[in-house]
Amino acid sequence: MRKIRPSIVIIIFIVLLFADVSYGVDAHDEKTILIVLDNLDLEMTSKIADEDFSIGLMNSKARGSYNEESYFMTIATGRKVKLKEGEFKGLYKRSNGEIAVKGYSNIINDLNNRYEDFNTNIDFFGQKLKNIGVGYIGNDTSALIACDKNGIIEDGETKVVYEKEWLKNQTKAILNRSDILVLSYDFQDIEERIGLLKDYIDEFSDCNIIIFPRKVPANMRRIVNNSIVPILYKAPGRNIGTLTSLSTRRDGFITSLDIFPEVLSIHGLSSKVNIGKSFRIAPDRNPLETIGDIFNRTVNLTHITYIYHGIIYFIQIYFTYFYIKNRSDKYWDIVFYFNFIIISIFVSLVLGFFSIHRNVFVYLIVSAMISYGVSYIFTTKKLNTAGILSTLTFILMTAGIIFYPDFIYNSYIGYDNLIAGVRFYGFNNGAMAVLLASSIISYFSIKKYLHNEALEKIVLIAYFALNILALSSRFGVNTGGFFTSIILFLMMVYAEFLNRKLSLKNIIILSLIGAIILFANLYIDFNSINKGHAGNLIYRIKILGLKELFDVVKTKLFDLIGLTILPPWSVVLFTQIIFMKKFWQDNNLRISSLKWKRPEIHKEYIILIITAIVAFVVNDTGVIAFNFMVQYLLVLFVNITIGQEV
Repeated sequence: MRKIRPSIVIIIFIVLLFADVSYGVDAHDEKTILIVLDNLDLEMTSKIADEDFSIGLMNSKARGSYNEESYFMTIATGRKVKLKEGEFKGLYKRSNGEIAVKGYSNIINDLNNRYEDFNTNIDFFGQKLKNIGVGYIGNDTSALIACDKNGIIEDGETKVVYEKEWLKNQTKAILNRSDILVLSYDFQDIEERIGLLKDYIDEFSDCNIIIFPRKVPANMRRIVNNSIVPILYKAPGRNIGTLTSLSTRRDGFITSLDIFPEVLSIHGLSSKVNIGKSFRIAPDRNPLETIGDIFNRTVNLTHITYIYHGIIYFIQIYFTYFYIKNRSDKYWDIVFYFNFIIISIFVSLVLGFFSIHRNVFVYLIVSAMISYGVSYIFTTKKLNTAGILSTLTFILMTAGIIFYPDFIYNSYIGYDNLIAGVRFYGFNNGAMAVLLASSIISYFSIKKYLHNEALEKIVLIAYFALNILALSSRFGVNTGGFFTSIILFLMMVYAEFLNRKLSLKNIIILSLIGAIILFANLYIDFNSINKGHAGNLIYRIKILGLKELFDVVKTKLFDLIGLTILPPWSVVLFTQIIFMKKFWQDNNLRISSLKWKRPEIHKEYIILIITAIVAFVVNDTGVIAFNFMVQYLLVLFVNITIGQEV
């Protein structure tokens, strides 16, 4: 007996060591639970989340109008997709314990019809993670996350019993066989279910837990918000804070595309075709308070942006009408309000250093009063508002995007609409247009003060190289704008260095310069750890082929056509064309005055218009870029001509 007692002790020790694993699996196994709620707002978040949760805001937008099929398949594939509503027909459990999704063949056919060979080329959550096991508890469209490409979930339950022991036992059983569980959990306004969920989370505190809702909660909906929802994340051993990812590069924000890559990274896997990126956590002792503040500021700035864009479009249309009608009594107003537009852009950039957009009313009052006062001074003094403000704006924007981009994001011109979810960082197309237009007008405004030809060329290189740098993948991350800035740079070299001589030699020189700049940027971006939009696209093209490029081009083209033909952009575009046509055709005296005060105005005009057309063609919101660039040109026209008559 004495000889076997040490063996018994060792056996007992081993059993005790491994017995206290909450769900009876190896302690080193990573387990992940995705909990999909019927409702989750910031108030509910405060009731659920304990001190171990990181918190963020998730852009849940899929392509097209919202439906749950599109939403959950976007999460399941890590790519925005659009599906017909109602293709999910329910679940049924087979005799072998598998769960089958009814109507899944229709969903796959729809995906393949919209995006060629989608099912073959794209990774799906349930398929990619099938080898480590994906279980499901629930009976709704959230099952689309868990199923494989045949619409099958190998383990789970097609009902949810809201009892502590049932949930605990079913979860333990599934996590004994699988590493991942997708749980559909409905509060249905039943208060007891909040406490039950908290107990459930505590029971499985050793798991990675991701919690998010199936739709935007009612009390977080705003006129402008139809996509932002809270998301909670508990990862044992990781610091808490606010969530972010390389998809957004904005503290507090991730996208629905990031959930799949995060789960893959938890389990040591990766996908070469995901667009989304895994989560990052910015340390924060009180993430809920931070997220509440970020949400309010985002909604407020969205309102401010829409209001100011509406004001700008109204001014453009309203005063173009009076100009066409030769209403000379309105000329002072035309100059004043055209000045107001570009002054308000500069003022919004300056106000971006502060946080007054926490209150929409205060922001609008302060911004309007400053812009109105400055515009009155410039108009009364008959100053060259376009030249002065373009120079100040160009300096501020280039310095800002390189050293402190947040103040640009906090302005209505530089705001990336985080709710629309098209762009999360870098220059949007409106800001890109302002940068390029202001650089052209600024350069020609200060050129006359440079009485040295060598100095002129140095300033030219500095100005238009800064445009390229500011819009590159390292800073502004605007691919269409970067391409446009290269074209602008080449036009300036052609006009100022090559004396507008279009020989074969000059064409080759310009082509080589442009190609070197473009490919250097793409090479750096492609080989960067934190790839930008262009680098990620090239990476996916390498894996998926040119079909990926065609899909992107097709989507961008449809967006461009849609925005161009819709009001107010189509109306503004039309009025600007009419304004310029009348200006050049009917006002010979003013044109002579314009050429006398600005001898190179014809060259400046041609360069700016070509740049605006290129920006229009290569960007999905190119019509917005075109509108802003032409507006700067019109401000220049009216200041030097009719501004001198009033």
